[in-house]
Amino acid sequence: MSTVELQKIEVIGTRDMRYGEIFVIKETGIEVYNTTGLNDCPAELWDALDLEAIKEQYGALSVQKNGPHFWMMDCQELSLGEKASFGDLEARWAARAPLSAVQKSGASGGAPYKIYTPSKTQSMVYSAGKPVFELVDPDGNVYVLQARNEEFPIDSLASLGDKLTLPKGWEYRNRVLTEDLTLDLGPDQTIYAVGDDFHQYYTRI
Repeated sequence: MSTVELQKIEVIGTRDMRYGEIFVIKETGIEVYNTTGLNDCPAELWDALDLEAIKEQYGALSVQKNGPHFWMMDCQELSLGEKASFGDLEARWAARAPLSAVQKSGASGGAPYKIYTPSKTQSMVYSAGKPVFELVDPDGNVYVLQARNEEFPIDSLASLGDKLTLPKGWEYRNRVLTEDLTLDLGPDQTIYAVGDDFHQYYTRI
């Protein structure tokens, strides 16, 4: 997929909205498909996904499920590509990531605390007066949590740092915003992202 025709989709009220992603891993990189705007990633369809069949369908090296997750921003505008079917679950092309974003060991998701650079178009707004949850790297760069896992309810995130195995120099923190935080991401800029021990993903501010 060298070029992708994108459609802008605005979604409001996204804080704690459920979604899922499918990673179609090819030699050219990882094609990421997302269910946002189509469905809330119903458990019966998600659990029934046949990854081997999807791998054959898309001529992929492998296929991974990423999720279900719950968005942490309050509203967002995504530029999504073509709709695709994975069994009975529909999703749209959302991003391309380098192969380095997935662990070579074959474990699900990317290696924790390893910075990677996805290519996507997405605008995320975190509203003033709402909490945000962040990782800070040894150089002082701040990464805001963009989605939580099902195993960590939103009211448990303040103490998530107690469960993380942070590398030396890394910090987990939470704070309440005094003004809106907006991240405008596009393919013409380098986007830095990182995952934690539980494959929850954060984007550099």
